[in-house]
Amino acid sequence: MSRAKTLVAVAVLPLALFVPLAMASCAETDPATPTEDDASSVVTPPEGDGGAGDASDAGPPCDAGDKNCVSTLLSCAEADFCPATIPIDRRFALTAVWGSSATDVWAVGSGGTIAHWDGAAWKVVPSNTGDTLTAVWGSSATDVWIGGSTATILHGAGFAAGAAGWKATPAFGDDVISYPGRLHALWGAGATEVRAGGEPFGADTEDGPIWGNLLHRTPDGADSGTGWEPLSGLDGRWSYATARAIWGSSARDVWIALDNGVEEPWARGTLAHGTAPAPGDPLVWTSVDSKSTAPLESLWGSSANDVWAVGGGGAIRRFSGGAGFAIVEGAPTTEALHGVWGSGPKDVWVVGDSGTILHFDGAAWTEATVAFPLGKKPDLMGVWGSGPNDVWVVGDAFALHFTGKKAR
Repeated sequence: MSRAKTLVAVAVLPLALFVPLAMASCAETDPATPTEDDASSVVTPPEGDGGAGDASDAGPPCDAGDKNCVSTLLSCAEADFCPATIPIDRRFALTAVWGSSATDVWAVGSGGTIAHWDGAAWKVVPSNTGDTLTAVWGSSATDVWIGGSTATILHGAGFAAGAAGWKATPAFGDDVISYPGRLHALWGAGATEVRAGGEPFGADTEDGPIWGNLLHRTPDGADSGTGWEPLSGLDGRWSYATARAIWGSSARDVWIALDNGVEEPWARGTLAHGTAPAPGDPLVWTSVDSKSTAPLESLWGSSANDVWAVGGGGAIRRFSGGAGFAIVEGAPTTEALHGVWGSGPKDVWVVGDSGTILHFDGAAWTEATVAFPLGKKPDLMGVWGSGPNDVWVVGDAFALHFTGKKAR
């Protein structure tokens, strides 16, 4: 008999886990109050708001002596990054960005926001949800995944003829009582190998209660109603951790950043590495020293032996093979970092709070200039590019575009 989906605590989950999940949203709810980890305020735009995200609008006043305040304007001809007009309410935040090419870029965020860049302009695409969307990834222009929570996972065939459609593929079907957890990460090795991770979640199925913090989708994987296999940790470890980021060089080489502070307060920067000896073999997971006690929120690599991780307090770590990650020196920030992406080992971008955009050229770090409006600098959450001279950064009501270094 079918049972309506509701937010019900699952007995197998420790009570402590329900505290960070208490604000997790599901497809039937309006997440009006963000959690601590949510970079956005989910609000409803007023009638007639057609493009308040235009960066030409000045922000609220702030102290000119504050390094986080913009008191002198730069033009787009002068600045490395220029804000692009994106028709969303200025109170919304964009939380993640991904694309398949310079003319096919997706950004997601507050209030179910999904926007698409076609090489000329941003267009908002209906999502049929008011949930905050926090992750986007695809294997190609015609295979795009978007996630907000285990109850809000969307799959689409891309943008065509000025529109895009989405199929809801939640972790559990409507006949399962579930307690959703917010998703922070989506990544796959291809169209048939997709992984998602986030806060712990629970479900009460006909076969008994299950819980987890990761989802795995393969053609022959276990089916919990919509094709997702729930995973409780990795090889019996990190069962109560929050998965913050996922990246891999292939289906046989996968990294996951985990905030394991619930079980071990000093292990908020846990990194797990999954490897398989042969194609088709299950991944074997090992802990790799991240040299960070702060949560690591984003992962990216140029190869199996060049992997980057960034996170709280300006933490930047780099794996170059061997047993662990090295602390990356010389980056001029202590701001929380939320995104990392590059076109190669000598072209790496890092973004974070207070308008932070840093670039590594293989030898040194520089801080990018941005044509922000006057006022407080926005927090920046995601970065992606199609190449060295086509990079997008998204954050609080902004989509910033880099098309090549400007002369100083």
